[in-house]
Amino acid sequence: MYLGCIRAVDFLVSLPKYDGQNLGVQGGSQGGALSIITAALDPRINYLVAYYPALSDMTGYLNKRAGGWPHIFADSNLKYYNNPKVIETLSYYDVVNFARILKTPGFYSWGYNDDTCPPTSFYAAYNQIKAPKEVFVIPETGHWKLLPLFHAVPKRTVPKMTDPAPAPNMIKPVFFCFSL
Repeated sequence: MYLGCIRAVDFLVSLPKYDGQNLGVQGGSQGGALSIITAALDPRINYLVAYYPALSDMTGYLNKRAGGWPHIFADSNLKYYNNPKVIETLSYYDVVNFARILKTPGFYSWGYNDDTCPPTSFYAAYNQIKAPKEVFVIPETGHWKLLPLFHAVPKRTVPKMTDPAPAPNMIKPVFFCFSL
């Protein structure tokens, strides 16, 4: 999947409408995770927007806190998956791993009442990000709630990337959206 995202970027930059400079990724849930991972792996991405990212701190349950989706170590899954090989392998796929190497500026948002991608799971990744970042946490919302509000906020933060009417001599930036 991660390599597929990079190949999608390869395709986007080959399009004649691409201006050669502005390329962003945006997504929610698994798409939010893929946005962060793609931006961490591909220096052609110069901005990212991630909502309630999944695949973050997946081993959180092993440390007595909520882990991120897909909840591999939750409840009855723990007995089946709790072995050193699975734990080691997951570390390569966890957003926390990619957050450490991320250099792309980003906007991040999630809700405190998200039981699909618990806020503690993404805080584990967010706290590792050293790149410029902005966060917008909505205390009363959960997973995939208040979408119009979520999608309005980055327009303040990323005006160049989301401006519907770019300057006449500039091609509208390409924004790659993950909506899985």
